[in-house]
Amino acid sequence: MTECPIKVEIENLSEVKRKLRIEVPSAEVAQEVDRAYRELGKKARVKGFRPGKVPRSILELYYRKQVEQEASDNLVRRSLGEALKEKALEPVGLSWPEPPPQVVAGEDYRYSVELEVSPEFTVEDYLGLKLEAEEVAVTEEMVDERLEEIRQANALLRPLNESRAIQDGDFVILDYQGYFAGQAVAGAKAENIYLEVGAGKFNLDFEHQLLGLAPDAQTRFTVALPPDFFNPLLAGKVVDFEVKIHEVKEKVVADLDDTFAQSLGGNFQSVADLRRALQEDIIKVKGRERQARLESQVLDQLLARTLFEVPPSLIGQEQEGMFRDQWQRLEGQGLNLVGLDQEKMLDSMRPVAERRVRTRLLLEKIAAQEGLTIDDAELEQGLKEVAARSGRDPAQVRQFYQENQLLETLRRSLRDEKTLKLLLDKATVLAGGEAGAAEAASQEKN
Repeated sequence: MTECPIKVEIENLSEVKRKLRIEVPSAEVAQEVDRAYRELGKKARVKGFRPGKVPRSILELYYRKQVEQEASDNLVRRSLGEALKEKALEPVGLSWPEPPPQVVAGEDYRYSVELEVSPEFTVEDYLGLKLEAEEVAVTEEMVDERLEEIRQANALLRPLNESRAIQDGDFVILDYQGYFAGQAVAGAKAENIYLEVGAGKFNLDFEHQLLGLAPDAQTRFTVALPPDFFNPLLAGKVVDFEVKIHEVKEKVVADLDDTFAQSLGGNFQSVADLRRALQEDIIKVKGRERQARLESQVLDQLLARTLFEVPPSLIGQEQEGMFRDQWQRLEGQGLNLVGLDQEKMLDSMRPVAERRVRTRLLLEKIAAQEGLTIDDAELEQGLKEVAARSGRDPAQVRQFYQENQLLETLRRSLRDEKTLKLLLDKATVLAGGEAGAAEAASQEKN
């Protein structure tokens, strides 16, 4: 096929949006239509003609619309690829012409597309940031609290020796059905569930309504549930609950002694061993929390001072991913999601989705400015760390990432971690209050 150069005009609609107007010469259009008829002629079956011997005029009579559609699709696909290459564009979002324009014999083929590209910007003053965080310290009170949590978590549940009303700390086995606006909510029903009264794991107002009830009691009460209630079908609603109490059990907590420590396993021989292990664990947890706070401060500062437009399609993709993860978690909890307002869920995720996309673009830009990359050896190490965290064989992890085309996603994630580490290594970390004082002093000098 003779090469006929296409014509491309580009219009900047915004920082991240472009419009391409593409024109394919009539000669190339004719060549594409001819090619389509030749391919069709090899396989078309028309009564009265041998395969491969059907005249073009007969093919046009039976298959004109099909051929023109095929030619149109091929022209768009090929010319769009050429246009993007010619203009050095790497779209992150693209609106494919639907349907593509029809081809017209003897005329040039014209169409336009809108696409989104990554924003062009520069990050400045990202080294030497002033951050604030207290050093990690563990007190005896913190260890005592963890010990008490462990005692409570390992408590035994014992049926009541004598019938009495429900008290704080009791475990109740019950059924419930939720009603909103007088109608039973399908996803707000449960049977024979365990509920610790007063723990707030379900809802404190709901749990307090159970106080004073006896086994086999049936009751109905109203609860105003918060917007962050775990069941999205009920979140933020005033709900009537119909409740049936089946059984009440009391919690029996073991004494904190060496026997209790030994019962936990982990080679603990005494309470002292357990305390040392808990102290080390608290230090690790608090260290991770401190690291997360510092990273958040870095991103807060840089995002606030670096303004750029974000491609809407990237935000939409992030929202969709967050929505899928949330939906799967809710289904995993056994919730009936019929009637859930999916659009409302998606809208509520937009602020977080936009921050995630902005963060990704910001770190990508800093990595480019600093020349930070992840080589194959670092990628392999990243795969080994994933395998260690998940308890899986490294070869299986690598195979999974390869089959699901996730290696480049992991490479980008490792590059972001490397970039954040650079920013933290070059930052000045001050104790609580010192950062504010340093900033105030700097402003006074200016």
